[in-house]
Amino acid sequence: MADRDFYKMLGVARTASETEIRKAYRELARKHHPDRNPGNKAAEDRFKDISQASDVLLHKKKRDLYDEFGEVGLKDGFNPDTYRQYRNAQNRSSSGGQGPNLEDLFGARGASWPGGFGGFEDFRGAGSVEDILRGARRRRHNPASPPKAELFSELTLSFLDALRGGERALSLSMPSGESRELRVRIPAGVKDGGQIRLREQGVEGGDLIVKIHVEEHPLLKRDEDDLLLNLPITVGEAYRGAKVAVPTLEGEVSLAVPKRAKSGTKLRLRGKGVKSGHKVGDLIVTLLIRVPDADDEEIEKLVTALDQKYGEDVRASIKL
Repeated sequence: MADRDFYKMLGVARTASETEIRKAYRELARKHHPDRNPGNKAAEDRFKDISQASDVLLHKKKRDLYDEFGEVGLKDGFNPDTYRQYRNAQNRSSSGGQGPNLEDLFGARGASWPGGFGGFEDFRGAGSVEDILRGARRRRHNPASPPKAELFSELTLSFLDALRGGERALSLSMPSGESRELRVRIPAGVKDGGQIRLREQGVEGGDLIVKIHVEEHPLLKRDEDDLLLNLPITVGEAYRGAKVAVPTLEGEVSLAVPKRAKSGTKLRLRGKGVKSGHKVGDLIVTLLIRVPDADDEEIEKLVTALDQKYGEDVRASIKL
């Protein structure tokens, strides 16, 4: 099934801003809403289509995936890096190079993709993907030679090493009892549970598959390509606003804390997140107001005076 054109559904250009997309959706939603068209199946289907289109195009990550890959990029567990590798391999094949092999990218037959995507039967979408499946089936039914055994190993990385990539030494115990030392190239942005395939580095010319484990970081969390950081600020910085230093993977940067900032306020530093392939995420900073820890009489007086400056009960709106 060919990809649906979500931009055409909403009547906007592919370069449309979020405001333009939201406006187009609201106009179409009012026109085709089931409450205004009772019993009209066509209007109901149109309402569902424009709702799905807006859900994708108003979500930055979903829109980026849709723009690059089409609807297949929206499937649960879709691995963009793996798909790009296969697409590049297709291009080399069409130019007369060595043809691509799904098993080289996604593991043995029936195995799961790195990142949790299902087997080949789950990888459907545009016509080009169906061509991929047909090619994979032909190779399975007409193998040039029996598949060689795969050898599996594991490698644990620190959180920052996984984000930055590089090379790591791997000591491999072979089934024969011998030990081998290998250098493994770690792609920047590799996720916990991801796999790296080393061609012909296993047993008798088979492949070695290295599963990656990523340790937790005391300050940073990962959300897809975004990094999350809780940043303490003082009462004064929150009240007056301030410029504060924030650590990133590329060094410290200055972050503007707005005046009257509340604890829990989230600020986004664009391009300071995970760099994975062609994708670059953001660093999302959550402000946490920290009060002094000292038990001090002068601080107590200041806090009492501060409490008196609130014009209303700060919990007045908290009701169930």
